[in-house]
Formats: sequence, C-alpha cells, structure tokens
Amino acid sequence: MRSTWIVAWLTLAAVAVAVLAAQDTPAPENPPAGAAVAAAAAPAATPDEMAIRGAAAAFAKAYNAGNAKTLAALFTPNAEIVDEEGNAYQGREAIEEVFAGIFREHPAGRIALAIGSIRFVSPTVAIEDGTSEVTRGPDQPAERSRYAVVHVKQLGTWQMASARDLADETLSAQEQLKVLEWMVGDWVDESPEALVVTSYRWTDNRCFLLGEFTVKWQGRPAMTGSQRIGWDPLARTIRSWVFDSEGGFGEGVWTRDGNRWIVKMTGVTREGKVASATNVTTRVSKDRMSWESRDRMVGGEAQPDVGPIPIVRKPPPPKGPPADTRPRP
Repeated sequence: MRSTWIVAWLTLAAVAVAVLAAQDTPAPENPPAGAAVAAAAAPAATPDEMAIRGAAAAFAKAYNAGNAKTLAALFTPNAEIVDEEGNAYQGREAIEEVFAGIFREHPAGRIALAIGSIRFVSPTVAIEDGTSEVTRGPDQPAERSRYAVVHVKQLGTWQMASARDLADETLSAQEQLKVLEWMVGDWVDESPEALVVTSYRWTDNRCFLLGEFTVKWQGRPAMTGSQRIGWDPLARTIRSWVFDSEGGFGEGVWTRDGNRWIVKMTGVTREGKVASATNVTTRVSKDRMSWESRDRMVGGEAQPDVGPIPIVRKPPPPKGPPADTRPRP
C-alpha cells in the first residue's frame, strides 16, 4: 500500500489532501475530510534542541532565584557576554560578578525568555535567538530586548559560549514582511491526480499577506481555504494562520534559513485530531521553488514525509491576436 499526499504548496504547512490508496485499488471518490491541517505543526524537539531549551530555562530559573554562581556555571569557562551598550565581560568569574551586582541592585528582579529560533550551525554549535523581558521590581514596567546566544557542545554537554543583548529595532509590519514579497502572485503545483493553485496578495495597508488556495482531485473540486501571514511584534517572528473548507485550522511560526523558510505548525483537523509537521519551502528562482513536509503527526500517529515537490509561478494568460486595424472598404 502506498500513501499519497497532495499538498498545496506555499500555505507552507497547512494545506494537504490526504489520500490513501492501495497499489491496485481505485482511489476513493473523495479525499478524507478535515485533512487540510494534517501537514501542519511542530514536531518533537531533538535531544540537542531540548538540551538547549533546558539551558535557557535553567538560566531563567537561576536569574529569578538571584543565584549568580549557578547562572555563571551554565557558560563555558571562557564565555563572553555583551550588553546592549556594547560592554563585554569574559570568563565565568566576570559573568558571575556582573549578575551578582544586578541581583544586589534589584533583588526582586525577574526575567522571562521567549526563544524565537534555534539554528544548528554544526553538530556541536547552535545559535539561539529570542527576546527577554526583565522586570526590576513588582511595580516596575517590563523592559524588552532581543538576544542571541551561541551554544557549544563539549563532552556531550551544551553550554553557552557567548550571549549578546541586541538593540530592539522597531520595524513596521510592512518592513518585516518585505522578505516575503516574492510570494505575491499565482502559483501552481500539478500532479497526475491533483491540481493545487495558490494566490497571494497584500492587504490594503500591506500589514498582512492573504492567501487563497483551491485543490482539485482528479479534476473535481476537493478543498478550498485561506491563509493570513503577519508579523508577531511580541514574539518578534512571522506567524501564519490557515483555515480550510472542511473545518480544519492551524497556526505556524516561520524561521528563515538562507533561501529556505522553515515553518513549524500546530493544527486541528475537523475530527478534532491534533496535527503537526515541519514544512520547508526553498526558493529556487524568481518563478520556482520546492516544498516539503517532515516529521508529520496526526492524532499521535506518524505520517510519511512529503516532497520535495516542485512549485512554479503560474504563467500569465496568452495575449490575443493583434487587432486588425486595416481600413475596411
């Protein structure tokens, strides 16, 4: 038995028609309802990613307990931290002193971290990006800033080698979404069994990208849906929401990796099953890209990976013959 997934490409994780067919059995008349989100959502983290997330949680716990020694032990012996003003401190002892001074000045201080992404540069080096929210005291307003941490794996243990506070640049939603402007237009993924057409356009104020998709199975309408892509100013990431005509819906968080977009999504099918996947779209050229979906789960059951699937920009309609301007007798 083989499993065939017809995927509506640049909804980047949310649109799929799942069709199970035996090798020598005719396909069912209609694909299963509510399967649009079966291609969506976040897979279980790898052990290395879990270890890095654990290090971030341990950092916040030590900070909120005012324990500078435990906090400094999370760093490598020669680690460096750099604050938003550019002041650098190197070595565990210096790092411990810096945080000990902060805790003496603000004993009721608290920190909350929101990890935006974790990128593995190599098997032993990873970069964590996110935002921190620091409260100096019970009646003090929270101070938000961006940060970047370089983690290294030594003797099987992940530690922080560098931590840097970044200036919190306030860019508009339009500026943040400009990196996806190439999506605007009509795109098509056509297979022998299915045709998926997706169209993207800006909202009037260009704060969101709106997508509409249609799926035809063996020439018959099978599913429609819509997607909205926007900038989340709190999490400081691109986020998307998708809804299909069968009652399924999902939400995705986007991370850019060169010419690839990695979208981790969570969703629910019409039947109430939780669906998850990591979807990757690679921009090959102005009018071509590929789409794939990995680590797919539906209702707690693993599903086969999909793709890569080639996607092309829909060509404009052919122009009619030139008008006959010759004078008539």
